[in-house]
Amino acid sequence: MSASGEQRRVPGAMPPHRALREQLLAEAAAHERAGDAATAQRLRSLVDEWWREQEAWNARVQDALGVHHEINNALVGVRGNTQLMLMNPAGQAPGMRERLEVVLRESGRIQEATVRLRDLKRVLGDPVPRPRAA
Repeated sequence: MSASGEQRRVPGAMPPHRALREQLLAEAAAHERAGDAATAQRLRSLVDEWWREQEAWNARVQDALGVHHEINNALVGVRGNTQLMLMNPAGQAPGMRERLEVVLRESGRIQEATVRLRDLKRVLGDPVPRPRAA
């Protein structure tokens, strides 16, 4: 675990669901060696069904986490253009500066959320691209 209490995945380490699968299959093999082929087969069938569901779930999670990159890329453009507008005389117009500052403040909140998504990707073992400056 990290200092913040998060569990970090060690690169190259077996994910917990894969380790559990290996343990369950080893248990099925032990039943088979002990002459209990019926239990071994039922256990293998359950493991196979669970594994398919786990893999489908993992694919959906990875797709959802991929949104992090898309949001962050769009956000870089929004923040950068807003900052440019603030440096421009048009950004100093009455009421305009305040509105642009709201865009920066709210985009900062979105950026914080994308950091949490990035951290979640890291915990799940996905490579995390380096953030770009906004």
